[in-house]
Amino acid sequence: MIVKIRRLIINKIRHLSLARLCILFCLLIILFTSYIYGLVEVSSHQVVINILPSNDIQIDNDYFLKNVENQIIPKSAKTNQSKYDHLNDNKIKSFFIRVNENRELIERLLTEAESKHAADTKNSYLSLINERHEKLKKEMEKELELLKKEEEKNKNNKNDANQDNNDDDDEDEDETRIDPKDLKVKTTLNDDESVSREEIISFLKLEKVNRKSKHAKSVEELLLEYKIHDKNNQYDLNYLPDIWKMYHRKINELKLDNDLTNVKKVLKSMSSLPVISCVEKERGTQIKLILTLSDGTEVLVKPMKVARNYETPPDHFYFVDFERHHAEIAAFHVDWLMGFYRVPPTVGRVFNMTTELMQKAEPDLERTFFVSPGGNLCFTGHCSYYCDSTHATCGKPKDRMEGSVQLMLPGKPVVKWDTARHPYRRTYTKRKKAEWETNDDYCEKTVFKNTIYHSKHFLDLIDLSVFDFITSNMDRHHYERMISLGNDSFMIHLDNGRSFGKIYSDELSILAPFKQCCLIRYSTFKRLQYLYENGFSKLLDHSLKVDPLYPILTDDHLKSVDRRLILLFKEVIKCVDKKGLLNVIIDDGY
Repeated sequence: MIVKIRRLIINKIRHLSLARLCILFCLLIILFTSYIYGLVEVSSHQVVINILPSNDIQIDNDYFLKNVENQIIPKSAKTNQSKYDHLNDNKIKSFFIRVNENRELIERLLTEAESKHAADTKNSYLSLINERHEKLKKEMEKELELLKKEEEKNKNNKNDANQDNNDDDDEDEDETRIDPKDLKVKTTLNDDESVSREEIISFLKLEKVNRKSKHAKSVEELLLEYKIHDKNNQYDLNYLPDIWKMYHRKINELKLDNDLTNVKKVLKSMSSLPVISCVEKERGTQIKLILTLSDGTEVLVKPMKVARNYETPPDHFYFVDFERHHAEIAAFHVDWLMGFYRVPPTVGRVFNMTTELMQKAEPDLERTFFVSPGGNLCFTGHCSYYCDSTHATCGKPKDRMEGSVQLMLPGKPVVKWDTARHPYRRTYTKRKKAEWETNDDYCEKTVFKNTIYHSKHFLDLIDLSVFDFITSNMDRHHYERMISLGNDSFMIHLDNGRSFGKIYSDELSILAPFKQCCLIRYSTFKRLQYLYENGFSKLLDHSLKVDPLYPILTDDHLKSVDRRLILLFKEVIKCVDKKGLLNVIIDDGY
């Protein structure tokens, strides 16, 4: 059989020309070379051709020693607009002209009579809420007294044996019982009550009138107040880290410190100062580290998990997506360009995992470090998702690891924080949908009735949804505020690691707060107009060049920012066509 095959091959070769033999020989060489370098993989049942680039990023060990300006960087993103986009562009520009023509009407202050009527209406809702709260509190106090009396009677009537058996049950009841003093105020009106859109607009415009006489409290004032009241010197505030003088003191009720000189210093120190200690952040779905730097500054680190060009698989839910270090860095720059100043300073850094993480780590974390079969230093840490050897965080290469470094903002005892559930929170389940996803009247029926949003918080919420839409962040379940700065303190845009997961698609459901409520802050609209007219992607790319890990976003990610901005303006135009210009773009003075 073998002899017959050999003769057949020789006969075929004799009939081939020299040119065909050369072509066949070249193809064999190409296939063999591709197999060696991994471009072609041969298995028992298939041949796989790898035409996509590798996800591995090789990091130069001397990255920080180089001048960023001298590095080879990709060209700025250019938006290739189709004919359809061009038509949208003309429509958007004509809309800008229309807004500018109505500028005086948008910026108009409420008259004295209008302001009084708006304030009286707003206070009536607040009084109703407080009355109900006090009534409920008194009812709970009466119930508590009755329960205590019943317990005393039962104790006297019980014999020793029964009492011993029921001791544990009594303790459990005491633990679960709510103290009336700790009862939180229910800020939402009843189901049969409603707040009209006109009333909400008047409440928001009233903010502009009140702002003239309002003082924006700062962290520096909180520091002074605490020193006065802390008579026992429980905390020594005379030796605060340098970051307090440089940055924390200047945070106020409206925004984080936006002094560019200060922020640049903070970014530089976070990307270069030596690490003193390394601990894991408690809770969380994925690994996060809290580092203390040599000047006492505490920072939050999210290690590199995926490459820049990674895109969330279409079959993955938002709540199982990887957190991306480059997304945290990009989100800080997006927030800065949008003029919000609500994302803490964030910068990229290349860590030496041996000297800066493993040797500085707490014992529980240190025990999770290991060397992979590929010779790279890895660790798993402890978390609910992706903290196993299959999803270990590894050096690329050896013990060099990229990560985002975010400044941790001041906390107790000087600054107290408040965490609130986002009204447009998703269910974080595979099957169940949230109410707002199935009810288009959710804003008017639910959000308008919550007295918390009868203030600047409402437009802060819209700002947050706009920010999340631009960055494509579906993972917004709560928001946090520095409540010590006042009831109107701004929403801090934390936890943006799941941003920039979608490159070629846009999740319009993120814009649900705006699409359903059809209200947007005038200053936000003007800032978005500026970004549109000057090229959002180009400005963002230029801003990101200051980061040591540049490039942060791929060209396609940058283009997606421009695309989403166009989609956002289309939604604004739809709302204006439906509700009227003066009932959509609101000037609340912020």
